[in-house]
Amino acid sequence: MSNLHFNKQGFVDSLKTNKNLVTYLSTTIGLMLTLLMHSLIQGDIKLEYFAYAVVVSFAFYVWAVVDNRYRKEPCKISD
Repeated sequence: MSNLHFNKQGFVDSLKTNKNLVTYLSTTIGLMLTLLMHSLIQGDIKLEYFAYAVVVSFAFYVWAVVDNRYRKEPCKISD
């Protein structure tokens, strides 16, 4: 048995405070697994598809960060 101690509460707290990163990582992993399964079934694994999935996941992460930032600030409408 390994002597490595895993602080479960610290891990859970970090997930709660960094929701955008969790969303980004879970989306990326989900896209990668979906692409892998599809590629294995179709027989055409291409590295470009995985690169596109990372780019799309990063775009969603940036969108979530920007959206979260501007939702916290009150809207200023100038007349």
